[in-house]
Amino acid sequence: MQPEEIRPAELRRPESTESSMNARLKIIDKNSGKERRSILEDDEYEGDSSSERKQSIPKPPATTVSRAPPDKAFRFRRDGSFRSKWDDLTFKPRQSIFDQEVKFGSKFYGLFVAFWFCVFFGGLNVVFNYHVKYGYLANFRIINIMSDNLLGVALVDLLMYLMMYVPVFIQMLVKRNVIKWNRLGWVIQSIYEIFFLTFFLYLAEYLNFPWIAKIFLLLHSLVQLMKIHSYAFFNGYLWSIKDELQYSEGYLKKHEGDLADETRIPLTKSVEFCKFELKVQSSEQPFPNNISFSNFFLYTMYPTLVYQIDYPRTERIRKGYLFTKIAGIFGVIFLMITISETYLYPMVVKCLELRETQSIYYRMKMYPMIIIEFIPPFLGVYLLVFYLIWELILNAIAELSYFADREFYGYWWNSVDWNAYARDWNIVVHKFLLRHVYHSSISALQLNKTGATIFTFLLSSVVHELAMFVIFKRLRGYLLMLQMSQLPLVQLSKTKLMRDRKVLGNCIFWFGIVLGPSLMCTMYLVF
Repeated sequence: MQPEEIRPAELRRPESTESSMNARLKIIDKNSGKERRSILEDDEYEGDSSSERKQSIPKPPATTVSRAPPDKAFRFRRDGSFRSKWDDLTFKPRQSIFDQEVKFGSKFYGLFVAFWFCVFFGGLNVVFNYHVKYGYLANFRIINIMSDNLLGVALVDLLMYLMMYVPVFIQMLVKRNVIKWNRLGWVIQSIYEIFFLTFFLYLAEYLNFPWIAKIFLLLHSLVQLMKIHSYAFFNGYLWSIKDELQYSEGYLKKHEGDLADETRIPLTKSVEFCKFELKVQSSEQPFPNNISFSNFFLYTMYPTLVYQIDYPRTERIRKGYLFTKIAGIFGVIFLMITISETYLYPMVVKCLELRETQSIYYRMKMYPMIIIEFIPPFLGVYLLVFYLIWELILNAIAELSYFADREFYGYWWNSVDWNAYARDWNIVVHKFLLRHVYHSSISALQLNKTGATIFTFLLSSVVHELAMFVIFKRLRGYLLMLQMSQLPLVQLSKTKLMRDRKVLGNCIFWFGIVLGPSLMCTMYLVF
């Protein structure tokens, strides 16, 4: 796949007069006019098609060669000041919502404590009844599945982590001028990303891991894939800026005093912007000094999928805070196992037997009762998964790595449409999709906002459907259709009928949250 961020003009010193003029004009195209606007701000696309955006791009000055395609890397704000390509996202010190609002002294702190007491004694009751009925907790079938070939899973996961460092070698080859990023570097990186995902999918299947291990390895490989993609193409863009800076400075120096203003001014702006772009990325570790194993190692430890050279850091590890998160991790995992073992596992077995022994008519007749039976435990596990990953695990990792920005999720429970939910449920992935899929599809594929939104949802839906295939070994497309159906619901929420009915919108949203996961899971099990 061709990268989105790094499609600037060819910046090597040209060997012919015509190629020299083309390269110079592409730089002029980028730096002519102050009305250029960043692709990284959604509200600045006022047209509905790529053709409308093209009309707003100033034409290059009339010269002997004027057919160079205009570059889409818009560099100026509306007031004419420079804008970095990576100013779409900001990292700053902040707490997670639960840490900020659910703490001692808040008005609802007592209810929070009471809730966890109820959860604790509810889980204790489940464990006690299971022990009386079946015997030792070691007989948990979920635990047996999770512990099957645990050493093999750990070794594969270690191999996966070590293979993350291949993009660092690619960047080092670019740094030493062995290869050019804009020619060969991004091609090698893209091929490697495809290989990385498919290799570990195949390996987990070849080693016959249990389904829990397979889905864990798939999700972890996707996380690492997003990390290495962001790392590679962030630095790839800066390589193109550095090359452009060298070319523009060289051209100005070579033709000093011989250039007309319509050529000299854009080239001067090119130099100024490139220096600005390289400087704004880091004041402590200027590019390309960040390309090192130590910098990449720290990045792999941070709970983020979007690379930048510097991140806000904390001063120390709070041992008491870390202990509460780690204790919560083990407690919530154990609670999820007990719920799954007591309620979900028997229903899954029942659904599988129903699928193998009964007709489609009988399954459809029984299906409403199956969904109703599934909803309470599945919804409980669904919410516990959110709390486990985005509040406990990510905060624990952030505390250990001194990572100060704890914005891992938003107020998704107050969502009035599915667009807000998609943004706030998982901000970590949302940031990656916003920068490397949504904005990049606008710049590279020249899609409008609607097309970019559909493309982003489609890609996310395909990945989720891949996860369902790994779990159920059935390619049905149920999750893909359910997720894509959120798009018309988002448009419905913007109509006059729903625009001011926030409570109704939240009720519809929660109806979807309550019904949707159970509906999706049972469809794969029964049909």
